[in-house]
Amino acid sequence: MKPPLTLVDQQKSPFTTTLPLHPGSQGYDTRQDYLIKGHLPSDALTSIYGPSGSYKSFLAIAWACHIATGMPWAGRRVTQGSILYIVGEGGIGVPRRIKAWERTFNGDSPIGTLWRIDCPVFPASPESAEQVVLAAREVENQTGMAVRLVVLDTLARCFGGSDENAARDMGAFIQGCDYIKAKTRATVLIIHHSGKDEEKGARGSSAFRAALDAEFHVRREESGQGLVLNCTKMKDAEEPPRRAYTLNRVPLYTDDDEEQIVSLVLNDEGHPPEADNPALDPYLASVPRLTNNHVALWQCVRSRTAAGEPCTRTLVRDDLRAMGVDVSKKFTRWLDKLANDGLLTVDGEIIRPRQANREE
Repeated sequence: MKPPLTLVDQQKSPFTTTLPLHPGSQGYDTRQDYLIKGHLPSDALTSIYGPSGSYKSFLAIAWACHIATGMPWAGRRVTQGSILYIVGEGGIGVPRRIKAWERTFNGDSPIGTLWRIDCPVFPASPESAEQVVLAAREVENQTGMAVRLVVLDTLARCFGGSDENAARDMGAFIQGCDYIKAKTRATVLIIHHSGKDEEKGARGSSAFRAALDAEFHVRREESGQGLVLNCTKMKDAEEPPRRAYTLNRVPLYTDDDEEQIVSLVLNDEGHPPEADNPALDPYLASVPRLTNNHVALWQCVRSRTAAGEPCTRTLVRDDLRAMGVDVSKKFTRWLDKLANDGLLTVDGEIIRPRQANREE
């Protein structure tokens, strides 16, 4: 029997396959590139979802403006690039929100590297997807800077007459987005709506979430004018902690009737979400770097033990899976965090809350 090929031998070996073969762990230290460090990966398919009125577009616009200008967001490093923002619903809301950001953060100067398309596009249509690629190239020619982010606002308006719940239709949409991403090397950010039951995630076929590299859920803060940002999926990195961000009113101009026209701008100086959020309980209020998945796991454990039901790794994992949480990769990591923070005791398969210890 011939000895196995060494790494050098493999690199010199005359492979005939066109598939990219790599030995073992080669590439483990490949750098993860971001548009916003720790939040928005480069060359990725991503989404922000939430109910109507949850300020999803304000967050997307803030991210787009920070990337277009190269300004750090929430203290995180940003990779600068041009932006193509597809305003599927048209109207004047998006340009007003961009102006509010310019007035607040950019000395009231226009952002020359952020361009809009004020009509829906349909990635499932090859002709429409090709037009997006062409538009990105023309923006790059105008700005001298590659398009790094393409925003689709919203999925519903860019889905055409197809059925969001049909895996085939969603697959065609995803394929079109992947084509745009591959041709532009930009991150595609899709603004989407929650389903009827917000706890079950974004609306439509589960194929959408499965295809994403990163997903964020946005909801309004319990009081005041702000949003709470939760990372619900981060494929190749740690999920950033849940944070809340306020929105401030910005006067824009006075119209012909002497009425002041205003918009809102997102303040990127985040703060911990309010403890009166029903999704939190007092035991979690002081725990750092929590995500929705940590909260869901904690609630599953508390629900089972409060009802006197068995509480094991397998049962809790099944509970989370039934809630639509992907437990295939990071379940043990979430469990270890809650145990290390003194919330849980894990004894083999058995999980118990350490409520008494926290009350003392």
